Amino acid sequence: MGTTRQRAGISAAVLKWLAVVTMVMDHFAVAVYWQLPVHRYDVYFVLRKIGRIAFPIYCFLLVEGFFHTKNVKKYLRNCLLFAVLSEIPFDMAIFGKIVYPQGQNVYFTLCIGLCALMLLNRLRARYEMKYVFLQLLIIVLSACMGEVLDVDYHWKGVLFIIMFYYIRNAQEWVRNIAVIGAFAYEVTAPLAVIPLHFYNGKRGRQSKYLFYAVYPLHLLVFGLIRFYLMGEG
Repeated sequence: MGTTRQRAGISAAVLKWLAVVTMVMDHFAVAVYWQLPVHRYDVYFVLRKIGRIAFPIYCFLLVEGFFHTKNVKKYLRNCLLFAVLSEIPFDMAIFGKIVYPQGQNVYFTLCIGLCALMLLNRLRARYEMKYVFLQLLIIVLSACMGEVLDVDYHWKGVLFIIMFYYIRNAQEWVRNIAVIGAFAYEVTAPLAVIPLHFYNGKRGRQSKYLFYAVYPLHLLVFGLIRFYLMGEG
């Protein structure tokens, strides 16, 4: 998961596709497969567990994007735009409703995490006690915001993003242990450490807005299928 390594391995583009594929499998299980008149819990369980690999990768990529982007405000703007665009498709696919205020999509989690990184980055190089206290305050308030707004992964999701920020330049074995420990509450999520271990620090060939758009688009499709299945029921 190093940041300056230039070695053989997989690029950020490959990581993004891995995250997309596993995420889509997860959402398919919730929005479509579980709504079928005939479904099996073991198949549903496997699809959901495969999907757990996605979020650690997205957290890692957000932090990498934060450090590599030329315009972090534009980065935040794009995340916020797609958070808004994704909310109705998310509610349709995951909750089976057009509007469901008790749960917000993962783009809002990423937005809160990105705001926290922007604030923390201003203070991190300052070692006076007051700046350490301010960092802790930012972390606590960001986590609370994730919980109050009911974003995907709640307070834990925000803290995971911040964790990747702080361990970015740590020794590789430290980063691996941190990721495994943080995501150990999900049986399969720590497996994300394997592709992250082979990240080569390169961007790879990718279409930025394609990766932004795939989230609301696949949720919209799954949401429409779910509504059809609910109507058939």
